[in-house]
Amino acid sequence: MTLSKIKEVKEFEYPPKVTLTGVLKGLWQTSKLDLLFHSLMAILLITGLAIDLLGGFLGGALAPIRQILHGYLGAVFTIIYPFYLIKILVTRKTRMLMTGINYLDFLLYTVLIVTGVAVASANQIWVDTLPWLTDALSGLRQYAPAIHTVTTYVWLLVSTLLPGGFLHGIATAYLISIKGERD
Repeated sequence: MTLSKIKEVKEFEYPPKVTLTGVLKGLWQTSKLDLLFHSLMAILLITGLAIDLLGGFLGGALAPIRQILHGYLGAVFTIIYPFYLIKILVTRKTRMLMTGINYLDFLLYTVLIVTGVAVASANQIWVDTLPWLTDALSGLRQYAPAIHTVTTYVWLLVSTLLPGGFLHGIATAYLISIKGERD
């Protein structure tokens, strides 16, 4: 083999040079489902924490965030979530990267979805459109907001102390942010 035929391998940089645009483009090219899942997860976490932490101060002023951003995007997340789980279960390469904590994250996401749907099922549109859902979730509805909130904080704690989704998100945000510091 001659020297001219040897491929030049780019030296690995740590931390890698990344930007938010680069991450979003990479996710878009790799998997639109991954981009939707992760983007919605971040938006739902931020809006949920805003509702919980600022609700006592801002009260009804948070209604657009609660109804539109958290509510409707939560409904979209509820639709996307099963497809994302199926993708993970059938994609060996992705499944091999998962840890036990990632699966615990998925269990907690499922609790968040069920309790979120239980809270939303009291809305008139769901009562009119899917009365069976409203009836099925009526027993859970009174406890659902508390379970939803507690599960969010349990997920944050578990996912931060152990290598879970929140820690993964923080690491990604850190890598994106330090790109600007080095330039």
